[in-house]
Amino acid sequence: MLNEAKEEYRKLEESFVEDLQTLRQSRRTLDKVLKGEDPILEEMEENDSAEYEKELQLRKLETLLEYQAIENQVHRYREILSNANGKSFLSGMKSVREVMMQWNTELEEIISKKLEEKNPEEPWVIIVKKVGVQKAIIKGLNYIINKSVVSYGDGTVDVLRDSIGTSVISEYKSLHIKKKDPGYYKRANALVPNSAIHRFFNQLFDDEDPFLVTKINPSVMEKIGNFFINGILENCKIRESLDDENSPLVPAFISEARYSKSVRTFVINAHENVYKLINDGHSAREAGGARLYPMVIKPLPWISPFEGPYLHYKVPILRANGNKSQITSLLKSDLSQIYRALNVLGNTPWVINKKAYDIINEAWEAGGDIADMPRKINYEYPPLPEDVLTSLSSRKKHFLLEKKISKLNKDLHSLRSDCKYKLEVAEKFLDHTIYFPHNLDFRGRSYPIPPHLNHLGSDLCRSLLKFEKSKPLGKRGLDWLKIQISNLYGVDKVSHADRIKFTTENIENIMDSADNPLKGKRWWLNADYPWQALAACIELTEALRSPNPEEFCSNLPIHQDGTCNGLQHYAALGGDELGAIKVNLIPSDKPQDVYTGVAGLVAEIVEKEAEEGNKFAIFFRGRIDRKLVKQTVMTSVYGVTYIGAREQIHSSLKEKLDEETNPLEIDDEFMFSASSYITKHTFRALNNMFFGARSIMAWLSECAVLIAKSGHPVNWITPLGLPVVQPYRKTSKNSVKILEGEFLLINDTDKLQVNTLKQKSAFPPNFIHSLDSTHMFLTALACDDAGITYSSVHDSFWTHACDVDKMNVLIRDQFIELHQQPLLQRLLEWFKTKHPTIDFPKIPEKGNLDLTQVKNSKYFFH
Repeated sequence: MLNEAKEEYRKLEESFVEDLQTLRQSRRTLDKVLKGEDPILEEMEENDSAEYEKELQLRKLETLLEYQAIENQVHRYREILSNANGKSFLSGMKSVREVMMQWNTELEEIISKKLEEKNPEEPWVIIVKKVGVQKAIIKGLNYIINKSVVSYGDGTVDVLRDSIGTSVISEYKSLHIKKKDPGYYKRANALVPNSAIHRFFNQLFDDEDPFLVTKINPSVMEKIGNFFINGILENCKIRESLDDENSPLVPAFISEARYSKSVRTFVINAHENVYKLINDGHSAREAGGARLYPMVIKPLPWISPFEGPYLHYKVPILRANGNKSQITSLLKSDLSQIYRALNVLGNTPWVINKKAYDIINEAWEAGGDIADMPRKINYEYPPLPEDVLTSLSSRKKHFLLEKKISKLNKDLHSLRSDCKYKLEVAEKFLDHTIYFPHNLDFRGRSYPIPPHLNHLGSDLCRSLLKFEKSKPLGKRGLDWLKIQISNLYGVDKVSHADRIKFTTENIENIMDSADNPLKGKRWWLNADYPWQALAACIELTEALRSPNPEEFCSNLPIHQDGTCNGLQHYAALGGDELGAIKVNLIPSDKPQDVYTGVAGLVAEIVEKEAEEGNKFAIFFRGRIDRKLVKQTVMTSVYGVTYIGAREQIHSSLKEKLDEETNPLEIDDEFMFSASSYITKHTFRALNNMFFGARSIMAWLSECAVLIAKSGHPVNWITPLGLPVVQPYRKTSKNSVKILEGEFLLINDTDKLQVNTLKQKSAFPPNFIHSLDSTHMFLTALACDDAGITYSSVHDSFWTHACDVDKMNVLIRDQFIELHQQPLLQRLLEWFKTKHPTIDFPKIPEKGNLDLTQVKNSKYFFH
């Protein structure tokens, strides 16, 4: 790859000549690099050493990769823009909406007054008032901008008049249908694409409504179109000079005559400054959100919310956009510990696991459809049944089957593209050390910035990655490698000794998996995480076949996972001894498994109701296991709703049934009802088992309601100094819904009214997420101080096998140190300082848990 860099640069340089205006700043930087004038390179001490030349080439390659990612994003943006231009509704694009918003409020006031001067009995007036002036203005502005700015030359007055009039009338008809048959209206909006929605509603005709029958005709359409065209032409103004706020206002749109073969038509053209505002908006956005590659050099350190870690592409430290109050708080805060922790995560060097890559690539070329790899061939559609013309039920059954196959194939297309691209990225970096710089979500949780291939990804993604540095296993490291295989296989609810025993008893299967992964016994395929299990099988096999397994140098990451980590934090916050036992804060001979506990309670209820004849209970006999309820139990502490939990259980149930039978034979209606049945009983079991956590959740929720009702979003400071502001606002009062979509009337979301319900429901899980991210960061910093390689996937902490015991000590120490602080008391004091007029409730009484016991709990993380 390095050898090809110069030639790729030469080709790119030639291709750039045609479009010098795009990404001007990035291209200036690239030009400097091509000429050897990159300021970053200039900081290096030039010499003739091979190391300098290698670093030089790596920096050039990194610049190339960043620029390729930017170019790809520009291409994607322009393709989206091109597709939008071919449709009728552009105002969903922010650059267009920002221009429209300049005129919207004033136009509504002026045109509403003019409408009041018209005869209220006129059909076109009745229609406009029913639809609403604001909606009609948005439609009018949208069509005029689309035709006069984007599709230059298509904006004839006749075309615009018909488009605006037709759009308003179809909106009127849709409201009529919505009132008469809400179910039909809802189905139509769900099934009919936006591009066809006007035509659909215009074709509907209600012969029982005399107004629709006798009053709507072409002249009504013309009057509506003319009214709004005239209103927009007369009242939309723009500064003659965008750089001078005192320059005179001039018409934003003008009607001009155009002649063709002695035929005169009128077209509406936009002022050049309208073009400029929209194009500048596109230019500012087209490179935003580039899907960056892993870095081939060590990331630059984070030094501000907007500086670091890529050489030439600025990535903000927060992934979320629009929350200006949080960004303002970031700029005023001491984030030195956050920066340092993110730097630790980003500085971990990785390599592609070549053996895993070769096997995965071979499986893909052979057709896929193995482990979680999608099949390369679509499902075939069944032939028409013989009685398709005579049997309604047969036709219906065939139609539903075709619909299901169509969805499966559509999903397959997406999954195939994703899998193929991951393999392409892995291939691109086969011979390189790579890095994954990180940034944060608004709660403080960290994520790798490169999206396509990283250790936060799927089982397949994780199997493709190893630490760059290898370390001798040692006696304990060899044990941890064996435990890793047991964990990945799903045998992780027993003691460490029993896990080692499981692996030892399956050495023949493990070696066969390593030697003949695709044509042997394929034991690895039955693992919970098959691709990672296969990678571990290969690593252990190589270690055992080496002259001295304990001296074998391993670079496979070994995981230590928390036990329902949210509940661990709740138990620590509340001093809940009973809860602490259930989530392994207290020492025990083997791990407590909260998921199995909940599954057991649900199974008891199911068995009892099966004996009573309940059809769902009978169906679920023998099917209730920890996997079915795990995601719901895990997310219950994060505020999962009943609907969300039902979808989780539906997904787990579908996966289970897919393994038992052909997915095309599953009855969707029964699946829905069955999922609802289990969800109800899972919630009942959770309420019985975790009463302690619920009191703190209730206190957090009550505080959130009081703050939100005072008109403020909930905000707090994490123990490492990160300011958090919940972004949930109401858009309904500041948006207009029309057939084409939803139009937001305000850009600054901080000016929107806070969403009290969402502020309340999201605060407990968000607060806990901010604590688990703090614990992760503290552990990262401690590992860095101890010289231990470290990475994480939220509450799963990774290091070399030989360093697992050292990391485990640090994990526990940092958890104790975090929770020995009066976290809830500090939170309450912060709330009282920020909202002195609010009378907050008392913190729930704390239990007697001795948190230092975590030090001796070997299954706290395991």
